[in-house]
Amino acid sequence: MNSKCFGVAAALATSGILTAQATPAAVPLELRARFGFTGPIATKIGDGIRRLRTADLDGDGRREAIVLDGRRARLVAVHLDGEETTLQPIPTGGQIGDYLAEDFDGDGKCDLLLLDPRGRMTIQTPGGEVSTQRFDLGLGAAAPTALAGDLDGDGRPDLVVFAGDRMRVATRLVPTPQLGDIEPVEAGLDDQCLLDLDGDGHLDLACVGRGDRMNLRLRRGRGDGTFGPWLIETIDGLAAAFPARLADGGVALGTVEGPTRRVALQRFGAHGDQAPLEWWAFEGDGVQTPPFVVADIDHDGDDDVAMFPAGRAQMVVLEWRDGTFVRHAHPTLAGVTGASCGDVDGDGVSDLLLVSPEEATVAWCSGALPLDRFPAPLAGTDKPVAAAVAPDGGVVVLARDQKRNARLYRTTPGGQVQALGDLGRVQADPKRLVIADVGDRDGVEVAFVVPNEGVRAVTLGAPIGDGDEKNVAGFTQKLDDSALSLTSFEGRPALLAARERFVRRFRFDPSGQVRVLAQDNGPEAAAELTLACELGADAWCYLDRPSGKLLRTRSDTPTTSIEVPDLGFTHLIAHRDAALLLGGRGLLRVPFSTGPSLRAVATVEPPSDHAWFWNGAAGDFDADGIADVIVVDRLLPGVHVLAGGQTGLQRALAVPVFETRVGDSPGLEPRELAAGDLDGDGRCDLVLIAHDRVLLYPQDR
Repeated sequence: MNSKCFGVAAALATSGILTAQATPAAVPLELRARFGFTGPIATKIGDGIRRLRTADLDGDGRREAIVLDGRRARLVAVHLDGEETTLQPIPTGGQIGDYLAEDFDGDGKCDLLLLDPRGRMTIQTPGGEVSTQRFDLGLGAAAPTALAGDLDGDGRPDLVVFAGDRMRVATRLVPTPQLGDIEPVEAGLDDQCLLDLDGDGHLDLACVGRGDRMNLRLRRGRGDGTFGPWLIETIDGLAAAFPARLADGGVALGTVEGPTRRVALQRFGAHGDQAPLEWWAFEGDGVQTPPFVVADIDHDGDDDVAMFPAGRAQMVVLEWRDGTFVRHAHPTLAGVTGASCGDVDGDGVSDLLLVSPEEATVAWCSGALPLDRFPAPLAGTDKPVAAAVAPDGGVVVLARDQKRNARLYRTTPGGQVQALGDLGRVQADPKRLVIADVGDRDGVEVAFVVPNEGVRAVTLGAPIGDGDEKNVAGFTQKLDDSALSLTSFEGRPALLAARERFVRRFRFDPSGQVRVLAQDNGPEAAAELTLACELGADAWCYLDRPSGKLLRTRSDTPTTSIEVPDLGFTHLIAHRDAALLLGGRGLLRVPFSTGPSLRAVATVEPPSDHAWFWNGAAGDFDADGIADVIVVDRLLPGVHVLAGGQTGLQRALAVPVFETRVGDSPGLEPRELAAGDLDGDGRCDLVLIAHDRVLLYPQDR
């Protein structure tokens, strides 16, 4: 066979040269001639094979193509000898979820790390001899995905495991793994890979998230076995991500974009662009925003975040430290539905106040004590549903009985319960109380939102029950709790309400009715004022959900517009020089500053509408010392070779794997690809999975 052409598998059985009918004539002949492959050498293994990798299992200088054959609970290594292949079944001792092939014990020989579907790992030799006992990573029964790389700089591979909506890092795997914390992550992350994307010598983590907007996720490695926060980049509809290299040998991230199917090599650039958005995923159902409080919990002058995952008797604290949030968790009450911050005991230090209807308890965490101390209960009556610290001391609690008749009372640590008045029936439980002097009567007001009903407000010390506790104005009816916040106007406290078309600041007049102080209709470009918050110094921030933009306005500067992902955010809060967006899926910090961000340094567009680029792999496929890229074309169906060079990437070849395809919809075969020296000649070869077979394409020059 001509060594300057791919062999083409016709229905995975016959060979033919179909390059000319799939490659546009614009590709120079000399460029195409740089690439030569023999094959394909097709080896049938079985249906459902996956997780294609290459590794030198036997130390002979040739890599083997390895696949996971889950139906038979085994791995299969394909050895290439000339034009013949030999299969080596590798026992796994039962069901297997994923595997890695690396030198984990430092003896210079390749080992196999096996993960079963329950998240338990073992390390064995390719011959099946077990090196370590089975070790439970504590991630539960979820299909695991594993990555290997030196994360702590000790010269040996470490482990990153994803299982459902959780991940964990394990270092020093032999003899006993050292486990990092279990971290919540977005479910459904794909194409996870480790690579030094910012050139600092530490491996970073890249993944593809769900959705069609801003679905690239990155974490920068710290070099000690941990990662920084997730960063969300602005690539839309990302179809695939894979490690690649630039012409100068630098590491890059190869991406295939969904809408355009453009292939790009991405690299962290210098300051000057919008700094990446920082993302912390939450545990839970991803729909309901967990109860939270933003306050200076550690008393260092910066606001932190404490949140309470549903179904967990746990308080998760995101402590602001060294320019990022650091996560740690502590035991607490079960079923916490509300939290606030204030000086409960009058010692001049802010405390945390928690409400748990499930435990029928209002409790507090003293700011003078460590956070891991269990909350202390306060005396109360009926079932508490919301509470806040009063400006003049003590805690005001809204409680109700089984008939949903509500009342207010005051309580203090070690003190007695003082009844403040009956509120009548509430059809749904408020989530929080806002207590401040926001009215013209003597005393302070307690304002709260009754779901599906609107704002109620009463003045402490004034008679309750004369109608002032009902909805106070039309625009406050059916107002979401997250749309009501405390602000100020002309030096006096006021309430702020955000609606789709306006943001209003208001107080209550002597009769208890609303008096609007100011109205803001937002920037001209805003389609909807979904959420709003005041940033201070005559600056405001708005979430325009229809356009997917966060808008910042200041009287002396043009409006700043920052694209944000659609992750169901329900709250917008100012945080230093940034804004926090919270929702059921997590916390997004949007900095109003520049910083290093990902940028494309080389791109290749699909040759026509009849190309559907999908997954990719990098390797030096023409032995010129510069890495190239091969991508799968699901409409061909087959692969395209993109030649690397000093000026970027160029299309060189397009070769079908099948002679024909069914219909105009993109197929799913070939579905995986990998690269490596399979025949020991020092050149990079290509491996594909198609249906039940492994296809080997040795490079031939």
